[in-house]
Amino acid sequence: MRIIRGIIVAVLICLAAVDAISQNQLGGGRIPTGGMGNGMGSNNKQNNTQDEDREVVKEPVLIVVKDQGIAFGIDIAPFIIRIINEERTGFAFVGRYGIKNRLWAGAEAGFENVKYDKEDYSYKSNGTFVRLGIDYDIYVSDEYPTNNNIFVGARYGYAWQNHQSDKFVIVDDYWGAFEGSVGKTPVNTHWLEGLFGLRCEMLPNVYMSWSFRGKVRLASTHSADLNPYTIAGLGKYDTRVVMGFTYTVEYQIPTNRRKKR
Repeated sequence: MRIIRGIIVAVLICLAAVDAISQNQLGGGRIPTGGMGNGMGSNNKQNNTQDEDREVVKEPVLIVVKDQGIAFGIDIAPFIIRIINEERTGFAFVGRYGIKNRLWAGAEAGFENVKYDKEDYSYKSNGTFVRLGIDYDIYVSDEYPTNNNIFVGARYGYAWQNHQSDKFVIVDDYWGAFEGSVGKTPVNTHWLEGLFGLRCEMLPNVYMSWSFRGKVRLASTHSADLNPYTIAGLGKYDTRVVMGFTYTVEYQIPTNRRKKR
C-alpha cells in the first residue's frame, strides 16, 4: 500500500510539474513585440544612414552661354536705298555690347545726303543721326555651340541737318508764276523705334543680321518756309509713322569666351 501511495503521489507531482511547465511555455511563447520593434528601428536607422552616406547622382544640365562682347560693323541698307532712289546717299555704322546674358546695348550712327533737281524745284539736305537703345535676345537653344540671336528692342533716335531749296516755282493761272528760294536752315528731329531682328554667326565672330523697325516721329523743329524731304536715320517726313529696315555685317570681339569654356 505504501508503494501504491508513493506511486500515486509521484504521478501527481509529475502532473503538477508538467502543468507548470506548460504554463511557463505559453507565457514565454508570446511574440516579444518590444524586442522586435527595437530591432526594426535599428534596421531603419541603419538603412537611413546608408541612404545618407550614399552619393546622390544628378543628371547634368546643359546651360548654353552665348558669346558676348563688343561688336561693330556697317549697315548695308543705305546702299540698297541708293540703288532704288539715286537722290539719297547714306552710310551707317552699327555697334552693340553684351551687357549680360541675353541683354545687349545698341548704338548706330551715320549720315544721309539728299540732292535732286527738278524743272520747278530743287532741294539739298545734309543730315547726321544717332540711335541708342537696348536689345533682348528671345532665342534660347540647348544646342552647343550657338551664337545666333533673335532680338526685340527699342531705340531713341536724334538727327540734325541743314536743308535748302535753291529754286522753286509756283505756277498760278491768275497771278502768274512766282519763283523763289529758301536758304540753308537747320532741322532737329526726335523719334522712337521698336525693332525685331535676326542675327546669325556666318563665320567665327562674323555676323550678319537684319531688322524690321517701326518708327514714330516725336518732334521736329524747322523753318515753316520749308519742310524736310527726308530725315537722316528716320526716313520720309510726310508721314509720322515710318517703317524701315537694316541689314548689317558685324565683327564681334567676344569677352566672355574664357569664362564660358
